[in-house]
Amino acid sequence: MLFEETMNFYQDQVEAAVDQLYEMAFKNQVAENDLLLVLENGLRPDYNEAQLKRLKSSPYQIGPHYIGLRYDTFYQFINYYRKGIKSKIEFENEFGDDVKTKESFLNFNRDFQLLLYMKFWETDLILRRLSNLSSLAQGKPYSWEYSQNVFNKRRNIIQDEIVKPLRLISPLFSVLIDEIYSNQIRNAVAHSQYYILFNSINLTNKDQNQYNKLTRISFDDWEEMFTKVMLLYNFLIKNINKYQVEYQENVRDKQFGLLICFPEKNVKGSQKTGWLKYDFSQKRWYWNH
Repeated sequence: MLFEETMNFYQDQVEAAVDQLYEMAFKNQVAENDLLLVLENGLRPDYNEAQLKRLKSSPYQIGPHYIGLRYDTFYQFINYYRKGIKSKIEFENEFGDDVKTKESFLNFNRDFQLLLYMKFWETDLILRRLSNLSSLAQGKPYSWEYSQNVFNKRRNIIQDEIVKPLRLISPLFSVLIDEIYSNQIRNAVAHSQYYILFNSINLTNKDQNQYNKLTRISFDDWEEMFTKVMLLYNFLIKNINKYQVEYQENVRDKQFGLLICFPEKNVKGSQKTGWLKYDFSQKRWYWNH
């Protein structure tokens, strides 16, 4: 459950931050359709040499892959929750004078929020999109690569690939992620190293890592942090839908489709390219071979 008043209070800040990131990624992308690859999960699976020789088509793919299917599973999990918005007055009226039941529900709700928080930052496709959006905003090419081992080091990705390089390019987004991502909280939830007491979420993993600074987070601070994460998720979806429509309209009158650049050279030394078209009846992108 989310409180309407808190959502409304932070909505403009989060929306402006996400919009700024997407605008800078679109403006600074090396190839004009790199942002489409972010939306469509452009991917070059980690094939070995023998597998590459057996391939009869390009190793470059678009579509969900298993990391997209994992994202879809997370979406189904979180989608019901993000629609559960109530005003604080409405919530108080539901419980009346039954303080004990109200507090029990709120603690359950916070526990569930902690689980959602952990799963959000553990979802590789979310981090992969943010990392690639950051790269595009910096004027770097789209990265087709994906390695589970690399994405297991989430703190490094978030700090070194998103927060730090975006401080000057997309400062609103850099500040937002710095405010709402806590590796310590994520790990505490994953290993059940926390307890709820005295109007706080108390963390018992401070001594396990030099970067861990928290011993507790107040309920008010947690409400702010979690609400911003949910708003981040909402506005990421908003921008995905917005730019999808733009690319779909752009490709409508293109005979061959939209040009996509691959990070390889052909035998003549020119950059390899491909064409993406959109099937409006099936609502999907496909390679125009």
